[in-house]
Amino acid sequence: MKKKIWKNPNNLNELEVDENCLIDNRTGERFVEDENGIIQFIQKEEIEGSNKKSTDFYNSFAPFYEIGQKIWYSFFGGEEKARMDYLNYLDIKENTTVLEVSIGTAANVKYLTRNADYYGIDISMGQLLQSVKNKNKYKLSITLCYANAESLPFKDNSFDVVYHIGGINLFNDKQKAIYEMVRVAKKGAKIMICDETEKVAQKYEKLPYFGKPFKNREKIVPPIKLLPENVENIKSIEIRKGTLYIITCNKK
Repeated sequence: MKKKIWKNPNNLNELEVDENCLIDNRTGERFVEDENGIIQFIQKEEIEGSNKKSTDFYNSFAPFYEIGQKIWYSFFGGEEKARMDYLNYLDIKENTTVLEVSIGTAANVKYLTRNADYYGIDISMGQLLQSVKNKNKYKLSITLCYANAESLPFKDNSFDVVYHIGGINLFNDKQKAIYEMVRVAKKGAKIMICDETEKVAQKYEKLPYFGKPFKNREKIVPPIKLLPENVENIKSIEIRKGTLYIITCNKK
């Protein structure tokens, strides 16, 4: 909680740091860091719509998520190679401040430079608890937050790099989440959004259990048209034989 980058996601008020919690002095609201070191910005009951559907799935699958990922990535040359397929599009320098939106189990941070200050938010508490395990196991510098990507608990212009990998296809409000990622990025910051293409989703939705989040969804289209006007250097590509899309840009 060291840096003064926090804001109340409910009203945009600045938050003051006080030991193991953040305080909104205008309203008296307190956002507490729990026993696992996760800062609580939302309550489970607040999650609804598509967000609830996908969150319920990830919570149920969280204890087995990393094992499943390792098996899946074995088809792409192993986990490190598979993750670097998209992480290579980031430009994380030493001593920078980085935000991963939907951090999951914090598995991506393992493969990035250790000399940066990482923040991660997720709407799945199950995934965040796995993040805590990886944070401790690999001694990762991450501040973890239980928060909604559509209302980030950070001030404008706080991060040198902001990225999201997997999940935005199932968000309630994709545009709001993208606007939030851009809002909290500094001028010139790299922003990256990556997720599965429609090609993959059509296969997933036919699977028992794993297909649950993909049923009754909108057709997946890389959300380039949802980017705000204050970004530039927009690039969109597909990797892994058209199974993942990557959008990169910089904040003006």
